[in-house]
Amino acid sequence: MPLHEPIIGLPDFKIISANGTNLIQIEAHYIGHNKCPHCASSNLRKKDSFIRQLRHHSIGISRSLLLVKTHKFYCRACRRYFRQRLPGVQPYQRATEPFKDQVALRHHGGTSLHKAAQDLGVGAATVERYYKGYLDTNASEHKSASCPKVLGIDEKHFTKKLGYMTTFADLKRHKVYDVTLGRSELSLREYVTKIPNRDNCKVVVMDMCEPFRNVAKMHFPKALIVADRFHVVKLINHHFLKTWAELDHVGRKHRGLLSLMRRHAWSPMKESSRENLRRYFAENPAIGAIYDFKQDLMKLILSRVYSKHDAKPLIREFLNKIRALKESKFGNLITLGTTLDAWKEEIVRMWRFSKTNSITEGLHRRMDEILNRAYGMRNFNNFRIRVKAFCG
Repeated sequence: MPLHEPIIGLPDFKIISANGTNLIQIEAHYIGHNKCPHCASSNLRKKDSFIRQLRHHSIGISRSLLLVKTHKFYCRACRRYFRQRLPGVQPYQRATEPFKDQVALRHHGGTSLHKAAQDLGVGAATVERYYKGYLDTNASEHKSASCPKVLGIDEKHFTKKLGYMTTFADLKRHKVYDVTLGRSELSLREYVTKIPNRDNCKVVVMDMCEPFRNVAKMHFPKALIVADRFHVVKLINHHFLKTWAELDHVGRKHRGLLSLMRRHAWSPMKESSRENLRRYFAENPAIGAIYDFKQDLMKLILSRVYSKHDAKPLIREFLNKIRALKESKFGNLITLGTTLDAWKEEIVRMWRFSKTNSITEGLHRRMDEILNRAYGMRNFNNFRIRVKAFCG
């Protein structure tokens, strides 16, 4: 009984024989329909025959070589000569598409370039070429993807020469939608106008970056802008520590005390540590008052509500906190109050929205792995293709 294509994974092939152990040589004939690639005519005449040797995907742990008898044809319709086309094999190639995919997936899975080349019996440059084709194919499949409903926008440093890049993440699917160079409003505007189906976006999550907000308001008119909770908390801690340094420059440098001041009051803490804080606040009552205010503000920022009715008392309390900050005598607290006032609508929305840009930060960690694996990358287009293949 003849052996057919399931063994070699190509359609319309009939296996004649198979020999070898470390390198399996498979002799096969193509039994499918032949037609002219120029005019699609089937009125052909055979002119010559030859054996075509093709690298093929491994069978078990053994490499394989496909030997196919092919022909040179003359088309009576368009009067042209051509060599027989085979499914799964590109013209002028010495390897089948399944073999190229095997090489690319081996390298994509974490095997180094030289190790993959050694295991599969090809050159390192060949592995790189096949892998580049694999990435280009993946990128073309997602080229016209619609804008996600929940979009996260965050910046990340790329290189000293090219500067920063901006990541657009699909927070609902925990995937990277795309990355683009630049973080200014002008550079982002040119990219965002090319995103298809921008009206599909319902929520945009971002840190408190004014260019990001301007771009979102202009190009995502139907989306709600939500501030990222992590960056709001980070901003409050930053200005609080700056104010503490103004009041007690020496105590601000004490590592143990710094660790206690950064924590939330409700977080687990040893009783001895709490006693140290109480003793320090007794000696510095002004710092203790600012610390208590910061803890109340943190509780408010980290609140979660499920209805507009539950949010109303929190909004009143939040506006009172902003007013108190802006009336403060400390410059850093006034700056904090001004910033929170400018972003109060976006901050209030995050109380009812659970997604944060922590998902985007996790994707940035995977991007760092790509850069570390390549020992850094200079070509942003190559990096973008790899990011969409790994994280998209």
